[in-house]
Amino acid sequence: MQKVKRKILSATWSFVWKGTVAMIFVVAMYVIYLDAKISRQFEGNKWELPVQVYARAMQFFPDQYLNEKEVLWELKRLNYSRVNRISRTGQYTVQGRTITIHRRAFEFYDGPENARIFTLNFASKKLASIVDNQGRRLSAARLEPVQIARIGNETRQDREFVPFDKFPNILKETLLVVEDRNFYDHHGVSVLSILRALYTNIKAGRTVQGGSTLTQQLAKNFYLTRERTLIRKVNEAFIALILDFRYSKDEILEAYLNEVFLGQAYNQGVHGMGLAAEFYFAKPVDELEFDQIAMLIAMVKGPSFYNPRRYPERVMERRDLVLRLMVENGLITTPEYRVALARPIDVEPLKASRLQSYPGYLELVNRELKQLVPDDSLIDSGLRIFTYLDLQKQTAMEEAVKKGLPYLERRFKTEDLETAMLSVNVEKAGVSALVAGRQLKFSGFNRVLDTERNIGSLVKPAIYLSALSNPNYHLGMLLDDNPLEVTDGSGKVWSPENFDHKFRGKVPMFDAFSNSINIPAVNLGLDVGVNRVAQTLNELGVDKSITLYPSLLLGALELSSLDVAQAYTTIAADGKHSELTSVMAITDSIGKLLYDHRVKKQQILDPEAVYMTKYGLKRVTKKGTAKRLNLHFPSIQLAGKTGTSNDLRDSWFAGFDQNTVTVTWIGRDDNKPTGLTGSQGALELYIRYLKPLNPQAIVDERPDSIRWAFINPKTGKQSPPSCGPVVQLPIRSSMFEPRPRC
Repeated sequence: MQKVKRKILSATWSFVWKGTVAMIFVVAMYVIYLDAKISRQFEGNKWELPVQVYARAMQFFPDQYLNEKEVLWELKRLNYSRVNRISRTGQYTVQGRTITIHRRAFEFYDGPENARIFTLNFASKKLASIVDNQGRRLSAARLEPVQIARIGNETRQDREFVPFDKFPNILKETLLVVEDRNFYDHHGVSVLSILRALYTNIKAGRTVQGGSTLTQQLAKNFYLTRERTLIRKVNEAFIALILDFRYSKDEILEAYLNEVFLGQAYNQGVHGMGLAAEFYFAKPVDELEFDQIAMLIAMVKGPSFYNPRRYPERVMERRDLVLRLMVENGLITTPEYRVALARPIDVEPLKASRLQSYPGYLELVNRELKQLVPDDSLIDSGLRIFTYLDLQKQTAMEEAVKKGLPYLERRFKTEDLETAMLSVNVEKAGVSALVAGRQLKFSGFNRVLDTERNIGSLVKPAIYLSALSNPNYHLGMLLDDNPLEVTDGSGKVWSPENFDHKFRGKVPMFDAFSNSINIPAVNLGLDVGVNRVAQTLNELGVDKSITLYPSLLLGALELSSLDVAQAYTTIAADGKHSELTSVMAITDSIGKLLYDHRVKKQQILDPEAVYMTKYGLKRVTKKGTAKRLNLHFPSIQLAGKTGTSNDLRDSWFAGFDQNTVTVTWIGRDDNKPTGLTGSQGALELYIRYLKPLNPQAIVDERPDSIRWAFINPKTGKQSPPSCGPVVQLPIRSSMFEPRPRC
């Protein structure tokens, strides 16, 4: 019997120690596995970060054509606060014609810039000077750009990564006071906290307190599901211990501050204190007030239960508790506590998804992004895209469309009008505003990029440019305006007509140009050759094969609004061609420059011919088909061209000031007549668009080889000013006669 007992004990002992060794081995292997998994994720890309898209940054330089209203508009859009005395970043003061700004720190695509204070001094219509807070003159300054979109990923998580040292100390200290007082003392798991929570919960008869440390919460959020099981709690403890062993407390706290879930923006989860500060208060985390910090810390316990937009009273109660803990622990003073306690729960309204804010423009950005960065894994790593979008122009354009189309439908008794509109920065060839259709927030069909329509008289500047490139032509020469029949290569007879069905006999070129008279333009185009006009269009940037029919001379050519903008931008840039783009630069999540748009301007066209063509486009807005512009902007020299297709199906206007080319199309999706000419329809939207902006008059930069001459419009020849009616026109120096006769 004794022998049997010894055998049983021996077998049991053998089983126990072997089982223990096996269990230790299994646990050790599991810990090694966990360690590898945790290290790989924690040290690599912890999160799939959204693509962040920015508008252009407002630049400042002395003698810039700029007014205070534009700067104040931009500051408001950036959520800067107007104050009497600047005390921190994100604030500005106004005194007379002087604006002092404490700009936030920002990592621009060409390098990071610290927060700085500078003063803008205005005089007349210009920025006179820029000085820093020491009174030294600056050659340039800029504001940080507005973020216009955050393009999420498949995880449906959104966050704004903030480095540990960029979080305010008071936010970090308050979080620890409320959530984990012994964070810097325990090893990832706090036995005392677990026992204390267990006792409190048993006493209350329900779960009223958690015993998890911040490290455990991070482990749960980062690596585990939300299921409430014993296995998950064991895994949570293991992971917390490994994190605490491998990484510093600051690294763990940084990860937690960027990971913590703090709400929902439609179908995107709001993660991290950085994004939550923007989401609830529209400001960076380092500009939060004490009450705002307290509210975010209060929400950590349950962002759905403590949703400030739905349950402000519930949130205020817990926020006030956090504020009391802050003052009791010496984080804020009693006066600061009282001020913070008196403030209401004031959060930004839940705005529409940023992807719906500028869908037409973002579609253009997205198409370019796929060409510039074809690697999807790189896109998911938190790219930052800097664009040429000018929010003031974009807002003005949207307002023009929103109010202008209903006005046109009422006035001209038409309906179902659609539009495509875009502006381009002439210097950079950057698309600065874009509206893809009447439904401003609709992200479907993009009429700017994908609608190609007959351009009508917008083709005529290419005809005049082709002719003026030949030294034998000038703006004063007479063109024939009589009934015309043209037989094409297939034997078909084409009989073009003028819009008013009248004939004028002989018409000077500048008059035919400004009043968009058809037959003189056709005669001129036939004279220089349809193939030469098509070549000029290609040189202007129209990147497509053009069929050489005579009807091309009256705009029988289908182009998108983007194609038209490309051509007119080349004219506005004095014949220098640059391919249009929306993307200024792209960086990765750590600021490394991946792409930088280098403007490559190539002198494609004869500068003298372009100068004379621009003069013709200026006359269009002063005395021609777009002379209504002169009524609204009498002191500003603008240029442009109206266009109308057959049966009034398409209404066009392409115009520009010194800095910006804008193309407007109005039509119907079913291609039925609109009843609108270019001057009635598209020009109306352009005028509405320019009204709230600050257009700059076109600077007259005359080439040395161009002279001004007096031309008799009846003879088309140079004449002394005393000999009857004369018009002063630009002509080539080679044609200039110093002493013309009557």
